[in-house]
Amino acid sequence: MDTQQQSQQPVFDTARFKQLYKKFDQETIRNLPDIYSPQINFKDPIHELHGIPELSRYFAGFCSDELRCEFDIHNEVVSHDQAFFQWKMRYQHPNLASGKPLTLDGGTLIKFDSHITYHEDFYDMGAMIYQHVPVLGWAVKKVNARIAQQVGEVDNSHGQHHE
Repeated sequence: MDTQQQSQQPVFDTARFKQLYKKFDQETIRNLPDIYSPQINFKDPIHELHGIPELSRYFAGFCSDELRCEFDIHNEVVSHDQAFFQWKMRYQHPNLASGKPLTLDGGTLIKFDSHITYHEDFYDMGAMIYQHVPVLGWAVKKVNARIAQQVGEVDNSHGQHHE
């Protein structure tokens, strides 16, 4: 292998990332420094955080005895110093959907050198929480249904031929 090919190889093993998130628990938090840079920039629909201490505190909120959470990463694209993962999160909390198991589709973009320097999660906050809180859930579902109806009306009007 020549040096040009070697320089194109990612220096971070994305399998380590996937393994860490398989089961999201206290062990995940303890192992954050193994894969994240001390100056990690983390972003999701709720927060923007900087550094492992902030990220650890944020993740600790998801690792309570009441909340179960695990990730199934089912697709990935790796290009040089970044990767994107599609995942399905399985989670369960007694205050959401009467404690029934729930799933959420999402994606994660990471950028890295020897450690992850940037992590951004993409998911629908409404699908994760709002739809599963009794009063909010009803309202969100009504709004979603109304938008879908209006979009359907627009699609139908474009499909009509006038003679």
